[in-house]
Amino acid sequence: MALKLVREQLTLIYGMRLVAGRGAEGGPHAHATFRGPDGSEQELALHTIAGTRDEIRAQLLQSIDAFFELVDAEE
Repeated sequence: MALKLVREQLTLIYGMRLVAGRGAEGGPHAHATFRGPDGSEQELALHTIAGTRDEIRAQLLQSIDAFFELVDAEE
């Protein structure tokens, strides 16, 4: 009989929107409330990245990499 490894199932919650104009970065962030897959109500910090499309894309990709590095370090 073969051993079957089972990986934990996860859900990534995200949202993005580009708006015209340069918004402020850093400082206090707004929060959004969402209902998790288990039905619990949870909060999510909203982050702002300002710049040109290329600058925003580069920073977003760095942020995604950093997020997964932090998650992997917790495991």
